[in-house]
Amino acid sequence: MTLKIDGLILEDRPVILAPMDGYTNIPFRLIMKEMNPSLMFTEFVNSDAVIHENKKTINKIRILAEERPVAIQLFGHKPENMAEAAKIVEDLGPELIDINFGCPAPTVSGHGSGAALLKNLPLVAKICESVVKAVNIPVSAKTRLGWDSSTINIFQTAKIFEESGIRMMTVHPRTKSQKFDGKSDWNYIREIKKSISIPLIGNGDIITPEDALEMFTLTDCDGIMIGREAVKNPWIFKQVRDFLTKGEYFSDIQVAERKRLCIKHFDLSIKYLGEYKGMLEMRKLYQNYFKALPNIKHFKQKVFCCTDPEQIRAMIENIEELTC
Repeated sequence: MTLKIDGLILEDRPVILAPMDGYTNIPFRLIMKEMNPSLMFTEFVNSDAVIHENKKTINKIRILAEERPVAIQLFGHKPENMAEAAKIVEDLGPELIDINFGCPAPTVSGHGSGAALLKNLPLVAKICESVVKAVNIPVSAKTRLGWDSSTINIFQTAKIFEESGIRMMTVHPRTKSQKFDGKSDWNYIREIKKSISIPLIGNGDIITPEDALEMFTLTDCDGIMIGREAVKNPWIFKQVRDFLTKGEYFSDIQVAERKRLCIKHFDLSIKYLGEYKGMLEMRKLYQNYFKALPNIKHFKQKVFCCTDPEQIRAMIENIEELTC
């Protein structure tokens, strides 16, 4: 069965790209689009920066027609500002607006937003209601279990989401205090699914296609969201989709394919981020594209010292010679 969220229609068992600051920019999303995710998120952005039309922030949430469907996630702790930012974001044309109630990063939760809001559920309700009323497209929310192990309040949060008009929720079953340590507890996803009527997306520790199938099977969730593993393994969405539909997937990614996708990503970074920033952006990604090769450190040392895009492309083309 297809998953319908108002006007947004996703296929059965959708696989979604998570919002990741510093990663899910246009070049990365265009690379992911080749792997056929069901829905992609831009980088998440500060509602206050959106209101003040911060150029860097607005560029983060610019959407291209070929990416769709795309969602934009907002964070903030003032209901009126979140509502105003949602209106601005709606004009950019996303299929969905998402509210961040789960980010554990000090730059977000340390300022009262993200996971910090889980300590104030009445404020969570006000933010949800304000954003839902402000826009005409569906609003979703992403959250964690609670602030720490002694204050797990996910079932109360889920009820607030449902009653305030949130149309879909995503759960990363760790607390804020856990950050990304330990193992996420998928049993919570299963129990939350039983308690709500809106679609539930499971997130956390999906590393392999087998993990994806296990999450669907164990939790009965409506969809899954993949974040960190998409950065480490750009082919994960195609692998998961193949496994879910065919029962098998390609696991051995040849060097030629790694070079092809890396060069495509490099060219997109130059095109959309500019020559200098594009080259810098790629530095954090080479390890993921070529981690299977020996002596990758030598390649990185060479490419990091180079400031000529054509020379860098040539190094990628001939990476075997630099890592032998």
